[in-house]
Amino acid sequence: MSTDPIPVLALTGFLGSGKTTLMNYLLEHNQGLKIGVVVNDYGDINIDSQLIEGQTDATLELTNGCICCSMDSMELDEAIGQFAYPGSPIDYIVIEASGLAEPADLARSLRAAMTPQTHLDSIVAVVDAANWHHNADTAATVRQQIEHSDFVVINKTDLASESEVGTLKALITSVNNRARLFMAVNAAVDVDLLLGSRIHNFPTLSATDNHDHDSHSHLHEQFASVSFTSAKPLDPVALQAFVNQQIPTTVYRAKGIINLGAKGHNRKYRFQLVGKRAELTWAEWVDEPPRTELVFIGRNFDPEALHRRVAACIDPQPEAVNPAQRITISRHRQ
Repeated sequence: MSTDPIPVLALTGFLGSGKTTLMNYLLEHNQGLKIGVVVNDYGDINIDSQLIEGQTDATLELTNGCICCSMDSMELDEAIGQFAYPGSPIDYIVIEASGLAEPADLARSLRAAMTPQTHLDSIVAVVDAANWHHNADTAATVRQQIEHSDFVVINKTDLASESEVGTLKALITSVNNRARLFMAVNAAVDVDLLLGSRIHNFPTLSATDNHDHDSHSHLHEQFASVSFTSAKPLDPVALQAFVNQQIPTTVYRAKGIINLGAKGHNRKYRFQLVGKRAELTWAEWVDEPPRTELVFIGRNFDPEALHRRVAACIDPQPEAVNPAQRITISRHRQ
C-alpha cells in the first residue's frame, strides 16, 4: 500500500447542476481506483447518497446541515479521517458538497480538514449551462463557486444554445481565468484530467476570507427544506398534477425516490426537478422495501402547505389499477 497522501476532490455546484451525475460518472470510470465518497445533502434525508449508482462500498453521509459549517461540528474532518489513515485501502476521496454550501467557507473547511494522510487535489464546480442564470441566487452562487474552483464542468450543454454557452464561458474566464473548463452532456468528462490532477495550490486567504465564520449570513440559511416520506404508494395522476401545477416556482430543486405501487408497475422511480424541468426515470427495487422519499429546497414558500400537497398524492386505492394509465411526468412547470 502507498504511503502517499490520499488525494481529495470536492464537487461543488448549485442545486441540480449535475454533481451526483458527475459523481456516478467518476465511480463508473474510476481508473481502477478504490474511491471513498462523502456526500453532504441539505435536509434530513440524504437523497444524493441514494442516487449514487456507482460501485462503491465506502460512502459516508453528512445530513441535515451544510458542509461549509463543519468547521464547527468537525464532521468533515471525521468523515475524511474514516477513509484516510495509515494502511487505508482507499486510493481517492471524492466529496459532494451541498448545492447550498458557501464556496469560500467550503474551500477553507477543506484546506483545514487536510491531514498528513490527505492532499486537496482539486475543487470542481459543476454549472448547469441552461439554468445557471435562472435567478439572482443561482447566478451569484455560481460566480462564487467558479471563483474558488480549479476545474469548471459546463454541464447540460445539449440544453443550452451556443450563445448561452459562450456567455457562460466568458463569465468563467472573467471570474477565474485559472480554471480549466470541461464541456459536458450528462457530466461525461475526461476522468484522466480530473483524478490525480494535483493542481490545487492552496491560495493565500484574501482579506475578505479572513472574517469570523459566524459573522455573516450563509446562503443556505435563506433556504427552506421540506422532506416527505411514505411507505404507501402515490397515485400517478395526482403526482403529475402536483408536479405540473402545485410545486411553487420558488422551489428551485426537488429530488428523491417515488413508489407508485402497482399503478407504476411496481418500479422504483427516481424524481429530479431543476427549475421548471421535471424528470422521472425508473429502476427496480433491490433488497429494499418500496417507499417514497422526497426533498424540496427553495425559499419564500409555505413548507407546511407543500407537505400537505405532496401528502395528498398518497393513493387511497392503490390496487385499483387502470391498464391504460401511463407515467407521463415530463412537461415543464409553468
